[in-house]
Order: sequence, then C-alpha cells, then structure tokens
Amino acid sequence: MEIKDAAVEKLKAVLKESGKTGFLRVFVTEGCCGPSIGMDLVEKAEAGDAEVSNKDFKLYVAKDAATLVEKAVLDCDEQGDIIMKNLPKPEGNCGDGCGCGH
Repeated sequence: MEIKDAAVEKLKAVLKESGKTGFLRVFVTEGCCGPSIGMDLVEKAEAGDAEVSNKDFKLYVAKDAATLVEKAVLDCDEQGDIIMKNLPKPEGNCGDGCGCGH
C-alpha cells in the first residue's frame, strides 16, 4: 500500500482538529457488492494488524484487508477528502442502483 504525502497531511490535520491521538486503521467491512474497505481513527492496532508508514505517519491494516489493499494508494481527491484508489473491483452484480459507484 502506498500513502501519498497529501493523505498524510490531511490525516494529521483531522487528528489535530479532533483532539485525538492515534492512527488510521484500514479494515474489511461488508458492502452492497461484497467486501468493502473501511477506515477509522483508532487509538491502537488490533492483534494481527500490519503497520504501513510514510515518513512519520503510520497506519494499520487488518490482516483480512491486507491482500485487498496491497496495490492501493491512499490519497486525497480534488476536494481534499481521503480516498483509496487502485482497489480491486467488486465481484457480483453491482451497478444496479445500489449507489456504491461501481
């Protein structure tokens, strides 16, 4: 997984604004088209999480999410929101009005 500098700066700002200390954790959640990637700010890693870092910022990836985000890029979009690119396409019949964007 690659973490772009823009994402690092945005995440640091979010943590500072929220008054929290901690890390970003990437995990698998159930979506309308099968497994999806979720992200949340946490105080510590969970057992089995892998650490990924960019300079002085680190995040944790849940063991079951590791293969899904192996080639992913954490970045910011044009509005400055955190996004994850290069994720595998969902399997199944998606795109029939479910609203997930696939």
